[in-house]
Amino acid sequence: MNQNVCLVAIDDNLIANILAITLFFASLFISLRAFSLYIRARTPRLLVLGLSMGMIALTAIASYIGDNVTTLTFNVKWFQYIAQTISFLFILLSLLRSTEDYQRKIVRWQIIASVLLVLLLVLTPFLPKDFPDPAVTKTLLSGSRAVICIIIFFYYWIAFTTKETSFSFLMSAAFLLISFGYWMAIPKYFGPGMEQVDQVGDIVRTCGILVLLIAVSLRRNPAKLGRVPLQLENPPSHA
Repeated sequence: MNQNVCLVAIDDNLIANILAITLFFASLFISLRAFSLYIRARTPRLLVLGLSMGMIALTAIASYIGDNVTTLTFNVKWFQYIAQTISFLFILLSLLRSTEDYQRKIVRWQIIASVLLVLLLVLTPFLPKDFPDPAVTKTLLSGSRAVICIIIFFYYWIAFTTKETSFSFLMSAAFLLISFGYWMAIPKYFGPGMEQVDQVGDIVRTCGILVLLIAVSLRRNPAKLGRVPLQLENPPSHA
């Protein structure tokens, strides 16, 4: 009986490690791809995507280290939740307007936020191990990530129904999967026995990141990658 329990624990840990490493490399590649396209097109939205996915990659490797390196104390959950929420928020904010002044402000604020998040990571050994009122706090943090991603999904879905490009379709599918993955993490905060649902959510979320990787990899024109459809920002006047 004890051996079976150990095997299940080992398998769960192995799956979690595989997902964390997959999330790290996929997010890192998206970040590097976005930065390379930004160098060519100088589109601030690409820089925002690169910074956001780089931060998400950092949360993945920090989570992996925190779960596997027992000789060091890393309370990385604070950094993981907050950094992912802020990263997706900046992606959403970058989609709202395309004016040059607005985009520059978003980039500046994201750089400041990124520095503060790295400082938060450095301070993880000194942060409390547990969240205050964990069920409520974690639900709000995980739910905020899900809400932000579902809004991004609707943005790209509207873009797809307007222009029907494969890029918009893949981006909408990616953020829909990521949002579902975060929603599926919430039940475990309210009671035991929901770990498998959370694990499925992690798989769904990782699949979303992989779809995002495919979308960014297939897009060859960096200018179009950073462009908001005209119909969504400046609808033509019929007056």
